[in-house]
Amino acid sequence: MKKIFIIISLVSLGCKSKTSSNFSVNNLFSNHMVLQQDTLVNIWGKAKEGSEIIVSTSWGEKTSTFADKDGNWITPVQTPGFDNKSHKVVIRSSKKSIEIKDVVLGEVWLASGQSNMEMPMKGFKYARVHELIEGADQEISNATFPKIRMFTVERVIAYSPVDNLQGKWVVCTPKSVNDFSAVAYFFGKKIHQELNIPVGLIHSSWGGSPAESWVKTDFIEKIKGFENTSERLQIAMDPNTDYNRWVANHSFVKRNDLIGVDEFKWVEEKNKDFIENNFNDDSWIETNTQGVVKAFEKDDFNGVGWIRQKINIDEIFEKELVFDIGETDDLYTVFINGEMIGRKEYWGFASKRYKFNSDILKKGENTVSIRFIDVWGKGGLDPDPKRGIYSGDKKIISLNDQWKLNIICYQTSGDFYILKTIGEKIAIPSPDRMPHSSNSPTTLYNGMIAPLSNYNLKGFIWYQGESNQGRAEQYKTLFPAVIDSWRSQWANENLPFYYAQIAPFGGYDNRNVSSDRITSAELRESQMLTMNKSNVGMAITTDLGDPKSIHPPKKKEVGDRLALWALNKDYNFKDLVHSGPIYKSVDFNKGKALVSFDYADSGLYCPDDKIEHFEIAGRDKKYYPAESKIIGNRVMVWSAEVKKPYSVRLGWKNYFEINLFNNEGLPASSFRSKE
Repeated sequence: MKKIFIIISLVSLGCKSKTSSNFSVNNLFSNHMVLQQDTLVNIWGKAKEGSEIIVSTSWGEKTSTFADKDGNWITPVQTPGFDNKSHKVVIRSSKKSIEIKDVVLGEVWLASGQSNMEMPMKGFKYARVHELIEGADQEISNATFPKIRMFTVERVIAYSPVDNLQGKWVVCTPKSVNDFSAVAYFFGKKIHQELNIPVGLIHSSWGGSPAESWVKTDFIEKIKGFENTSERLQIAMDPNTDYNRWVANHSFVKRNDLIGVDEFKWVEEKNKDFIENNFNDDSWIETNTQGVVKAFEKDDFNGVGWIRQKINIDEIFEKELVFDIGETDDLYTVFINGEMIGRKEYWGFASKRYKFNSDILKKGENTVSIRFIDVWGKGGLDPDPKRGIYSGDKKIISLNDQWKLNIICYQTSGDFYILKTIGEKIAIPSPDRMPHSSNSPTTLYNGMIAPLSNYNLKGFIWYQGESNQGRAEQYKTLFPAVIDSWRSQWANENLPFYYAQIAPFGGYDNRNVSSDRITSAELRESQMLTMNKSNVGMAITTDLGDPKSIHPPKKKEVGDRLALWALNKDYNFKDLVHSGPIYKSVDFNKGKALVSFDYADSGLYCPDDKIEHFEIAGRDKKYYPAESKIIGNRVMVWSAEVKKPYSVRLGWKNYFEINLFNNEGLPASSFRSKE
């Protein structure tokens, strides 16, 4: 539990640090780090104003600078080319010194995006669902690569650019790779093995984040829909709003301290009394099931709350019983007479029925206590006649509709703020205020990209788009804004930027039941159009999708395909075919369409008797399944239903399995020749 005393703490790392008398180096500089070879790299940190800082290296460079009036210092240092040595960097100020050991020279890449980039080698585990990386066990056991170094940026939401971050460099081992981004690891491994030089991988991702979270303010405000970003940020940081005053006057518990943790965590020690049979809950609000729901719905309230009720039992003969909590959208933990009998405080699916020993019950009065964690939508229990205690399939005890309610936390600014009294009035933020959220424009750029920007890189890799899947038209300008703002921050408009196209996913069909738009295909199209920018490249994933999971298990292919772009464009592998076929043009003649592709010079290949997922349409834009035939590096497409074709498309579905490849085995991207 934490206490906020001043509003600066509210905005967390949203403001840069003031003058520091403590001599320090930025957290990016630690043992085992990789510095970009053969260039001028920056080293920076904090010190007392005016103090001299001297940087010396084991490869013979020595430079000095002075801390400015805000206590910041930065100095460039020339690095040699890769020399297969382990180096030291020593930083001195007055009588203090910092020594950084096992520094290697090589290639440094920044990996970012949402959950498909974040997904670690060990996979994602939610309750009974464990999403795995294909081939992970063998890959992890063999991941002893002392020249691959990894740095994971800890999550930070910030309203303005921060100048430091948390994390450390680790050497790639079977143990350390477990928790590291699988896509970034496979990318780095391929680069390392092809070049035989060290690779530094900085991973900075946040699952579920939209592209706008990763864009610098002056770039996002050029995008339609985000023009007032600066104003919203100013409201969020204004210490004089009622909301900010309220937040600054309350303690809070980090959201991730309660959700997804192995052991149940109390908000406050005094909450332990809530589960006891003899606890006096007279001061709690007396209501019914619907009243609990209304309490969470008021002002779109989310937070943590408790409900209690007494049940009277005459006699219990059965040994094993089942508690059925019934329908609820919340996370919860259930106690009977002080004993925990059921818990779902993690994302994913879980049974609503929990076995327990009847010894927990007693003749006479018993108490059921439930803690809810409500982070979206309505809260509490839905009306459900199944709710109660069962012996086998027979309900033997029903819960009544009357509850005692005590809401103890208000979810805001990303965490749970502890209410001081029962029924305390909360402060509602202005609708114009920028939420303290990973979904808010600029917040992840400020907290997780800006503090990296003095660190010299070779380039970027990116895997994101799922959270913008329904806004493909906006993504045509939004995604290029990500690229431009990052290149601007690094003051290099030519830094390579390679990204993975979102993979087909069957769940998109469920999200768009009432719509005839194929939003996943539209987003892939927006990503494909981004290739018009200079020095970008797209790894096509149309053969890697999963009908049931938005996190496809084939991450090695994604990392390898991103690496193909880097090897070809940045490391002089000029003859390497680095992309699957991408639509180039179409010629219509005599009722047929002849489609040409880039990245298909060696020819096209279909492993089946027929190319699937081609469609053709006339000017009425009514598409029909089409026949097709490979002719060298082109495909002829036609349909008896369309006499005068006007448009052709491939893979224009939310989920499909492509079976068109170039002869190097790389898949074709979905496309449409006309909107």
